[in-house]
Amino acid sequence: MNKFAFAAAPLLFAVAACDSPAEEAQDVQEEMVEAQGEVIDEQAEALDARADALEDAGMEGEAAELEAEAEAMEDQADGM
Repeated sequence: MNKFAFAAAPLLFAVAACDSPAEEAQDVQEEMVEAQGEVIDEQAEALDARADALEDAGMEGEAAELEAEAEAMEDQADGM
């Protein structure tokens, strides 16, 4: 009986350490949302760079619009 308990203990620890399918799906969902947030953040950075270029070209009005859009995207990404 002691040999069986000794042999089964690692198996029990392994089963306890495994995520259930629902937990695994939740982890995948969280990773996907995080990745989407990172993509939106990168897009916001690109818009901000375009806004800087427009500002350098003397197009302050268009630059301000792009900066506002980039800031809104950054806020969206932060909320994810």
